Amino acid sequence: MQNLFTTQFADHLRGGYSCFDRVIIRGYIHKLFYEGGLINFLRSVGFRKFSNGVMRIFTDQLNAHIEKLSRNLNIDLLWWPSVDGGKNGAKLEYVAKRYARKCKKQGDFIYCIISCMERARSFATRSFPKKHGGSYDKMYRCSKMVKHYYIYFHDCLLGGPCYLKICTYFPFNVEFYFNGHNAVRLRLDAEGIKYRLKDNSFTWVEDIEAIQRIAFSLSGSEVQKRINYWIGRLFRFDKGKYSTCPRVLHHAWYLSQVEVCSNLIFKSSRFGTSVFERILDKYSRVGQPDSLVQIFNKRSTRKSTRSVQRLYDHQACVKHWFRGNSIKTYNKCGFLIRIESTLNSPKLLGLKKHLLYLRDYLRRGMESNNRLMSCYADVDTGSLLDDETDILNQAVVSAKGVKIAAPDLRKKRQAQLFKALLNPKHAAFGFRTVDLLGKVSEFFENVAQIRYEMQKLRARGLIERVQGKQLYRLTESGFQVLWLKLTSNSHFADPLITRTYRKKAARILSQPSKMEEAYDLLDQGLTLIAQELHVIKAA
Repeated sequence: MQNLFTTQFADHLRGGYSCFDRVIIRGYIHKLFYEGGLINFLRSVGFRKFSNGVMRIFTDQLNAHIEKLSRNLNIDLLWWPSVDGGKNGAKLEYVAKRYARKCKKQGDFIYCIISCMERARSFATRSFPKKHGGSYDKMYRCSKMVKHYYIYFHDCLLGGPCYLKICTYFPFNVEFYFNGHNAVRLRLDAEGIKYRLKDNSFTWVEDIEAIQRIAFSLSGSEVQKRINYWIGRLFRFDKGKYSTCPRVLHHAWYLSQVEVCSNLIFKSSRFGTSVFERILDKYSRVGQPDSLVQIFNKRSTRKSTRSVQRLYDHQACVKHWFRGNSIKTYNKCGFLIRIESTLNSPKLLGLKKHLLYLRDYLRRGMESNNRLMSCYADVDTGSLLDDETDILNQAVVSAKGVKIAAPDLRKKRQAQLFKALLNPKHAAFGFRTVDLLGKVSEFFENVAQIRYEMQKLRARGLIERVQGKQLYRLTESGFQVLWLKLTSNSHFADPLITRTYRKKAARILSQPSKMEEAYDLLDQGLTLIAQELHVIKAA
């Protein structure tokens, strides 16, 4: 996990890691998605009439299998309104507190089963009269409150608690949940790697690189094998002496929500909290649409971005939305800052929804997290070398032997061009000189003048051409150098203290005894500004 932010605070970090957090996978039986498919299925199993009573037979058989499983394995079957009936997510908390913390077993076993009523898409039939007497049944899709089972269990690969949510009515949609931290913890135990875990976060790991390795080793095919194992045990229909499931009722698995978190572990809780407070101060600027375009590396649409600041587990959280996907930052436990991408609309990010593409979600989430962390560090100058901006002050010779002058920031149009180049959306999909002309037309008459100034930056490796396209893009060093140069010019090259000094010049000359005191105050002020901008290190 390398980015500008981790480079900036390398001396203050114990380490960092990225892995899956919350992963929700949904299963669908495609042949039962429409009325005709359901009718064909009922015909294939021997029914001629397609009424609500016929469909209810399968619901009763599924309920009977779950109840029999609960009795045979001595598993608690709980009715949620009588147990807690809390808000969304409360079921998982309830199981984790009552069952998961007490149970020290390994392997595959079930904690408990929770039943509740939830609204779902289903089918129903209704009788309509015929013109010449009699009636006929018509099937239609509808939304209604139906019974669902949440079956919580421990998995030998994914840890626990995981759950399988089963809808007891056609089309029998199911949902599978696991947490990536639990899967990593299980593998660390198997490999004998020591660690400390707090609030679903690793605060210390003997070999922190192992987390990254384990996270990428978790493939979609392995997860699907575990899901097939549990669905084969739990999604069955009771036939009296045995339970079975027709081969036609085969689920296809798709990723519904994937959370990818990047965790930075600071050495000091006080320092980590101070850094997070600075992030809170600047969240509104990072949450602008152009910045979110840069973070997710996608074009924006009208009204497709927004940012909010809210409480997450009684702590401040900064959350940015981009076309259904989101990214948030929060202080997990004082010395651990978590940046978490939640991918709800993978198609908008060029990802495929099938479970087999699980690793692609991890890569894409880590890329977004790294871009956000780089945005948090964009005002920092401490990671730059002292002589990096000299390339803007001295002439260079191109590969063809042509001497190219240095940019002159005393010209206002040059500074405006730098500001236009630093626009975050250019980092996502590049820019053309025509695009820049619309933003700096007040200072440049035509495209040729912009190209002349851009040539100075290309010769210094600050701008590069996108291969195969008529587009340019700032390099990573170019972003750093231009930002530092503009910041330095604003705060030091043309300081406000010059004008303040001129206003008080006459009074200072009349009191020469206070000149030394004024110089000391001026020196202290400039030193404080330099330390805040990280140009120099504090003593």
